Amino acid sequence: MANAAASPTPPLTGPENSDGPGALPCSLQVEAGPPVVYREYAPPADLKAYVVCTWSLDVRVGEQPHQQHVLPDGCSDIIWMGDAPPIIVGPMTRPTLSNVTEGCLAITGVRFRPEAAAVVLGVPANELADRRIALDDVCDLWSRHLVSAASERLWEQPTAAGRVEAVQSLIASRRNQFAAPPDPIVQHIISRLAAYRPDGIRELARDAGISERQLRRRFLTAAGYSPKMFQRIIRFQKLLALAKADSRTRPARLGDAAHIAGYADQAHMTREVGEFAGVTPSALLGKVDSALALYDLLHAHG
Repeated sequence: MANAAASPTPPLTGPENSDGPGALPCSLQVEAGPPVVYREYAPPADLKAYVVCTWSLDVRVGEQPHQQHVLPDGCSDIIWMGDAPPIIVGPMTRPTLSNVTEGCLAITGVRFRPEAAAVVLGVPANELADRRIALDDVCDLWSRHLVSAASERLWEQPTAAGRVEAVQSLIASRRNQFAAPPDPIVQHIISRLAAYRPDGIRELARDAGISERQLRRRFLTAAGYSPKMFQRIIRFQKLLALAKADSRTRPARLGDAAHIAGYADQAHMTREVGEFAGVTPSALLGKVDSALALYDLLHAHG
């Protein structure tokens, strides 16, 4: 099939010059550390049903290691770290500390839409929850030969844009092998849960014509979460997006941000930020962007 990923669009969260400074990262750097450059690229048209974005993170490690808290975002990723074989990072329910200790490391990843994780990766998404596993472990769908060839091509690229193109080409080459289209009921429920004032789980199940138990089972298989956990995580990601849009957010305005994002009150927001980021809201908000900045449903209303 035609290679629709041959020319990746310029990074939407950074300048068009792919070697210039990047965007605000979607992970929280621990203390002062080496400089990083983060960029996100919108998917080509034929991958938009499956991919939130392709991204790159360049870390220039010196005497101090680079440490960052990777935050739950509702998604699964395939990630290449330097010249290591690719890994799958499944949907997360808690922050994870990531360390880079030496060298100049180029990290490249592709972030899949929550409703498409199981379809793309070929395994129930709940089997990947809070796990990092080699992409080779799902080789029934992901040919070792094709993955190795794409990885070799990626490692040869001197720029972030070149690495992104290699990743997009790999995903596009596997599109016809995806197990099935995303579950339409799960897609519908996700769009409702992403609304700023979402309905309750019982009402969503009733409107979909299935039981709450069936809804939970189908949601776990497709996205890796219960509907309730997904609702909490996407609300957290909305909060990050709101704070980034208004970088002047300060403690006196946290109550407003909590209300807009959909929290019951500021205390509710503080508890969930602590659970998903391990820090207070004032230590987090405005310092990181949402990992779902290019996900259309993050901006859903209703």
